[in-house]
Amino acid sequence: MIKGLIKKILIIVLCVMLAALAALVMVLVNQGNNNPYGKEAASYITEDEVSKIGDVLRTAGLSNVDVFETWVYEYLENRDENFQSDAYSDADCRMTAMLLLDDQISCDGAEDYTGDYLMIDVDKMENEDGYILIRDNLKVFTTLFGETKIPSSGIEAALPENWKKYGLKVFNDNASLVSLIFTTTDGKEVFTGHAGVLVDCGSLGITEYKNYLFVEKLAFGDAFMATELNDPKELIDIFSQRDDYAVGEGEPKPLVYINDELIGALK
Repeated sequence: MIKGLIKKILIIVLCVMLAALAALVMVLVNQGNNNPYGKEAASYITEDEVSKIGDVLRTAGLSNVDVFETWVYEYLENRDENFQSDAYSDADCRMTAMLLLDDQISCDGAEDYTGDYLMIDVDKMENEDGYILIRDNLKVFTTLFGETKIPSSGIEAALPENWKKYGLKVFNDNASLVSLIFTTTDGKEVFTGHAGVLVDCGSLGITEYKNYLFVEKLAFGDAFMATELNDPKELIDIFSQRDDYAVGEGEPKPLVYINDELIGALK
């Protein structure tokens, strides 16, 4: 009888331990989902958030916000269908940033693209009607994001010198272009491996987002994201947590710029 009682107690203790373990796992999962850093962050734009974020983008004076909202809705509708719908025009980070900053970027003497790193972007913009709004600025797009030679003054000067050479400038006091700059495999050039748009919500008096809102799309097939920041330098922490942006030992760390101003290298 005593042995039976002990057995029952052990079973009860085991059940309690399993329940506690399950609760702990759920807490850890939720913490991971709420982590603003990393690819699996809970900053994916949901259907309920599209119009709210769209209002922020409009208040900031950004371009083509209606189209941006359509892109987000189309992604949410087609994400479980492997994006095979003919109605869906997928985009990557650079194309999304260009959509929102479309007519707010100046560029003098843009040239035809002869590089390799943006060929997928260029092919889609040239041949798919879903990108007709940004097709007219294709040369500006490739001049802004494509390969540029590393000057004698070093990697950090490559993007600012490219902006100076071509008169690149973002004409928006409330929003900026964020560029994550990588070196090419031969180490002779740099290019924009990731891009997004940073909105200064504080300057706009937006109470829902106290300081900054960073809007991005990770890549083709990935979700649109919007992450609230207290300081632009938090972008370094966000990007540093993403495995996709890791580089090999001895290779230059990717650099983060707001427009043409360097804010730091990834950790």
